[in-house]
Amino acid sequence: MSDAILEAQPGNILPSDASADAQAAPPSTLEEVKPRMTLTGKVSRVELGGVYVDIGVGVDGFVHISQLVAPSGEPVTRVADAFKPGDEVQVFVGRVSVTRKRIELTMRKPAQFDWSNLKIGSQVFNVKVVAVESFGAFVNFDGPKDGLIPFNLMPKGMRPKIGDAIEMVWVIEVNESKNRVGMTMFEPPALPWESIQRGQEFKGRVTHFERNGAYVDIGAEREGLIRPASIGAGYVDMRTVVSEGEEVTVKVIKVDPSRKIIDLTLPGVSPDEFALSSGPEETISPFAAALMRAQKIAKNQAAAAAKKAGAAG
Repeated sequence: MSDAILEAQPGNILPSDASADAQAAPPSTLEEVKPRMTLTGKVSRVELGGVYVDIGVGVDGFVHISQLVAPSGEPVTRVADAFKPGDEVQVFVGRVSVTRKRIELTMRKPAQFDWSNLKIGSQVFNVKVVAVESFGAFVNFDGPKDGLIPFNLMPKGMRPKIGDAIEMVWVIEVNESKNRVGMTMFEPPALPWESIQRGQEFKGRVTHFERNGAYVDIGAEREGLIRPASIGAGYVDMRTVVSEGEEVTVKVIKVDPSRKIIDLTLPGVSPDEFALSSGPEETISPFAAALMRAQKIAKNQAAAAAKKAGAAG
């Protein structure tokens, strides 16, 4: 098995710690038995197809012959030659049915990761290349399926060989229905496209301005854009609304992963506060408009400076 290790990160679910919990406080009822638990029990009955093990919950678990491992570490071909009633054994919980009062056990240590604890964004260390194809390399990380790292998600010019160890990768796709795990050697954004939905609100920081509006970093692969039209204004200089470096709350009004587009708006902002024109007729003079912009920019900059000073204090 691989020595892969999953790093704990916000939102990630690590491999079950039921093993440690079971050793500290073994389950006493069938309802407390959970998959992936590591338990110690005694062989209660030996049959041709496997052994029954008493794990102390009132229902004996069954280990099929294919899941038996002899004390010597060898596979078992004849159950009675390897086990007898009263033998103490270590087992791992496979499946549990409380209604049917059935526990399936195994003596083969389960993979460190399964479909339930493998999450997009998880970081995995020390994976081993097991196959190389024209499109990428498959790596063993002790999971339910070898992970695929496409060549375009490796450093330029890298072509690993079978047996090579890769120090660190990130999970970018988990698809149990297609039996597929995708990985990359480049650190993915904190906010994957799959996590960005229309109507969601995020905290972000204004990075720069262009003619089409203000750009905000919300932690995604691409910055989001606040267009003047998004706040209902016929015309507005976004520099009069937000300042570069300012932290703002934004709302997603459109997301297109295929085109790498995130359109944002500022929830609760009234266009009347910032619009300089409401139609063909200019309602204020250019000088007044410039003065309004300068005042707004100064106000935002002062607020940002005060906030920084407060944080430093």
